[in-house]
Amino acid sequence: LTAAAHRGGGPDLSMLLKFALLILSLCHAAPLPSCESDTSSHCLGDGADLSPEGIEACLQALGEAGRSAGCNAYLSMLAGCGAEIGSGGVCAESHMNGETAACLVQRTPEEQLSEGCRAALPEKEEAKGLYGIYWKDGKRELDEDEVGELVGDELDTYLRWIKRKKGKKTDRGKERDYAVRTAKKAAASKQIVAKAEEAARAAKQAGEGAKAQQEAAMKAAEAAAADAVATDMTKTLKPFTRSNIKAFAAQAVKQVKDEL
Repeated sequence: LTAAAHRGGGPDLSMLLKFALLILSLCHAAPLPSCESDTSSHCLGDGADLSPEGIEACLQALGEAGRSAGCNAYLSMLAGCGAEIGSGGVCAESHMNGETAACLVQRTPEEQLSEGCRAALPEKEEAKGLYGIYWKDGKRELDEDEVGELVGDELDTYLRWIKRKKGKKTDRGKERDYAVRTAKKAAASKQIVAKAEEAARAAKQAGEGAKAQQEAAMKAAEAAAADAVATDMTKTLKPFTRSNIKAFAAQAVKQVKDEL
């Protein structure tokens, strides 16, 4: 507390705000480095200096051996990334808002950080497991080898998901699945038409006639439709019919024809 508080004038709001920002900067979920537990355990007792400077001094006084590994990593990151979190730095505003670690580790491309800052960041863990690899682009069924790589909670999570997926669906579940499939098909259809338009437009600009433009659009639509199905990690997008593809090509050619 500040002198104003001791005189009976109540807590200094600006100081409380600074303290809150410091705590926010320390409170990050794993794997972001943090001094939250160290601060709570050693620097918030009765009579402690609650200013940002006081808490920093407290943490430093603990020494490397007295601090947690996460706190040591956090303080090293602050020391190495002074330019990035200082005035005008790429993470200056985030630092003031208590989002220092998130900005430096997750949001900012490494090429925008100085060499010293990059060296001070915690090492990135190799992606692994259900969410790190297999479900990174959306939930899908795994093959036997992939399931064999899962252990513990991740295996239980996957098996429960499979059971629900293959179990009897309620009317609400069926409606939700239908809505998802419909939205996915609509988005894919829009992309296919766009590819067909590009091909038809290129043929038109090359001086090709209407028939050549139609053939170019058809070929592009076929390729885009096959790619959309092949890259659908959730395997909910069904193959497009021949009539679907013809309609996409016709729509694309008409759009190009109507262009000035």
